[in-house]
Amino acid sequence: MEQKLKLKAFNPKVFKAYDIRGLYPQELDHNTVELIASGFVEYLRSHHKGNFCLLGEDVRYTSPEIREMVKGQVLSRGMDILEVGVADVPLFLFALNQSEADGGIMITASHNSIQYNGLKLYEGIRALSERSGLTEIKNIIEAGLKPYAGPKGVRRFEDFSEDYVEFVVSHVSLGRKINAIFDTGGGTMGLILPKILGKLNLKSECLFLKSDPHLLVRKPDPLSELAQAKAREEVLKTKAEVAFIFDPDGDRLVVLDDKGEAARADAIFGLLASNFAKPGDTLVMDLRASRALRDEVEDKGMRLLKSRVGRSFIQELMREEDALLGGELSGHFFFKEFFYSDSALWAALKILEILSRSEAALSELLKPFHRYFHSGDINLIAARPELILSALSEKYKDGARNYLDGLSVEYPSWWFNLRPSNTEDLLRLVIEARNKEIFHEKKDELLAFLFGKGAKIA
Repeated sequence: MEQKLKLKAFNPKVFKAYDIRGLYPQELDHNTVELIASGFVEYLRSHHKGNFCLLGEDVRYTSPEIREMVKGQVLSRGMDILEVGVADVPLFLFALNQSEADGGIMITASHNSIQYNGLKLYEGIRALSERSGLTEIKNIIEAGLKPYAGPKGVRRFEDFSEDYVEFVVSHVSLGRKINAIFDTGGGTMGLILPKILGKLNLKSECLFLKSDPHLLVRKPDPLSELAQAKAREEVLKTKAEVAFIFDPDGDRLVVLDDKGEAARADAIFGLLASNFAKPGDTLVMDLRASRALRDEVEDKGMRLLKSRVGRSFIQELMREEDALLGGELSGHFFFKEFFYSDSALWAALKILEILSRSEAALSELLKPFHRYFHSGDINLIAARPELILSALSEKYKDGARNYLDGLSVEYPSWWFNLRPSNTEDLLRLVIEARNKEIFHEKKDELLAFLFGKGAKIA
């Protein structure tokens, strides 16, 4: 296709805050995929990193087709490719670190339904976001990609799984044997998990290990009640102490306690911090986290920083502040010892370490972090989100307002955050209060105001 026509058909709307994602092939069409791959090569070259990049993919049946398009463009522009094949994101990140690649392209739409696909882009092991690379790549494409007439790149393949298994296992030290459930949902985690569990002192049951390219065995988003149903059933039936539910590309985790209840990610983060951090350590959590987390970790002398929602934003802040741990309410957990990156498996194994050294049940260990009333994300549809945010800011101007990510307003006994989603056309509302009465009063008050401005529950 002639270059000007290709550019005219480019769809910039697939560029999100911290990755590239859209309906495939309606939004993330073939032309747009090829332009993004070419733009990524030129971006790396402009940063004096033009030797080779890593290429991996999740289990989606559409990923091989996208992989071939990406591969064709990267090689045709003279950059070598090291393919790792189908892999979970943490394994891909390990391979990025081990290979010292200039960059990486991971083909995945994370927890989104099968109609979607996308690209996670990396410079070295640093995930790109709208603040660090994605906007520049989009600008390179829109300015017009220059023709390339040099030698083509070379493709090779390498399997990092054995080294990855040894690396992960070397960082785990378990005490007593734990009875645990693992639900991989037919995703990439099912390819590596048995190799790791086989080296640990565990009583484990695995659900949906077989790869499911159409993501039919359960909902891909582990935050969904439907996605949790089978694991919950198994916890109650087998009296397991914990269950771990992964998303299709293995970077998002939901934990069920011994009662089969889903633990909020900020409580899990608090448990990790209480056991692995020490006074003076810096922690990073997205700004939706419970104030109970702040109370607990600051009482222990740790420094807790708020971040915008989004894995790359948290990772960037962790690197800047040399933070030990990072967390996001959607189930992403970041570890300094894992290259400041997120790994659902790493988080699961650290939780097993804690349980294996305690006689208390997980539900008991998490109680201090659940003492306030927290809504979790309430998803809303709104035609003019910017007007709603402005009106809400005016209504609650007597509170302590913050605009780090959407609008946060804090009062002594309650607080809320309303922000546009980074991955979907939604507004996400979170409310927390110190007691049930204030929680329901302020939740009803906020929703009535938002409904009056045209918002609807998604």
